[in-house]
Amino acid sequence: MMEDRIPKEAWRILASFQARSKGDLFLVGGFLRDLLLGRDSKDMDLLYFGNPLDLLEGMPCPWFPLDPLRGIYRAICGGYQVDISAPKAPTLEEDLQERDFTVNAMAYSLSQKQLADPWGGRRDMRLRRLRALTPWTFKKDPLRLLRTYRLSLLLGFSPTPDTLEMLRRDAHLLPQAAPERIREELSLILSHPLSSKAFYAMDACGALSHLLPEVEEGRGILQGKWCGTDLKGHLLGTLKALERILPFLSYLFPNHTFRMKGILKKKVEGGISMGVVLKLASLLHDIGKPPTMAERGEDLTFWGHDREGGVIAKGIGRRLGLGTNASTLLSLLIAHHMWIHLLARQDVITPKAKGRFFRRLGDKGVLVALLSLADTLASSGERGFFYFLPKVEELLSFYYTTFLSDERMQRPLLNGKEVMKILSLSPGPKVGEILKALVEAQEEGKVRNREEAVAFITRL
Repeated sequence: MMEDRIPKEAWRILASFQARSKGDLFLVGGFLRDLLLGRDSKDMDLLYFGNPLDLLEGMPCPWFPLDPLRGIYRAICGGYQVDISAPKAPTLEEDLQERDFTVNAMAYSLSQKQLADPWGGRRDMRLRRLRALTPWTFKKDPLRLLRTYRLSLLLGFSPTPDTLEMLRRDAHLLPQAAPERIREELSLILSHPLSSKAFYAMDACGALSHLLPEVEEGRGILQGKWCGTDLKGHLLGTLKALERILPFLSYLFPNHTFRMKGILKKKVEGGISMGVVLKLASLLHDIGKPPTMAERGEDLTFWGHDREGGVIAKGIGRRLGLGTNASTLLSLLIAHHMWIHLLARQDVITPKAKGRFFRRLGDKGVLVALLSLADTLASSGERGFFYFLPKVEELLSFYYTTFLSDERMQRPLLNGKEVMKILSLSPGPKVGEILKALVEAQEEGKVRNREEAVAFITRL
């Protein structure tokens, strides 16, 4: 029986809504699907053949309208989010046909305790497949294109051949979806530990070129990497490489794992984590190469592609509705992803160079380090990865054991106003140059206190 599958708290909430209903009330959507699959879910969807306000008025839990013109409301009851909507069609069968996939087009009557499955959702669940309900499923809502890949990851289901054909046919409609809705689906995809599978699948159906045309621009551009592929293949491969690395942080960086994972989980804005932005950066890190590509003899060069990529990334962030903070972080990671590669070419990375890196990037330097590792694994294979790894470990050890514990490395002993007052200077670039020199002198142990700092800038 369905009641045996529903958690006690969820059943109590459903029973309270049923007690208030004057018409047919159905449990529908992803919560019902996940119940049948034995998966836990906290988001309930109710379909009410009546006025949803009849169910909500007087309820002890808070609620608010999502789309009152279409009769959609949301209540927060205990640990559950409950969306209540009025029907879009006169009958239950017609209403369910308005949904995206057959596995989401089932309904459980709370009054009659019966499951309605007019479109074969349970059969498709047994066959582990995603089948679009109608030929116009994606035309009605292009965001469903992205949702296909998210559900494929989440459920381990494969789109049916006819659904794949519709994906190819309607892929060009994806940019019509609202940016904030694209952001939400994209964030959910990137939050999955194997999100690269979704992006390879998007590429196979043509959706990726419409979602991220900057990645498509890398098609056919060869870079002479050890793992020979074109630029587009390298970008997809770098995301895949990052997802190979992240599960093994405790093995690769045993002394720093807890704090590194904390940075990855830190929220940037709108529920988007730094880890999600890092994954997107891995997919986009070399997008500055096509516009900076130049021939040098028989070779191609891409001077300044990191900085150019950072500029392009800000525009992508706006297009995807990421918000200012997430877009800025995306830009910063891409603009600085070559820094560690350049440091690693030196026989010895000096404390001054390490301090400069982390003063500029702070804890985001940890993300840049992981991005550089993934870039190396994707371009140079495991041999290059394990050659590069000690350099990254050296940087991270410096950050966690030296940089964070020594304020002299993090900030100058004097601030800009003090420098201007002591040296009778006006605001300008010279003040910044003096502060930079002061911090470097602090790093080298030449300046250890405020008095020595005053003497140092006076000599300068």
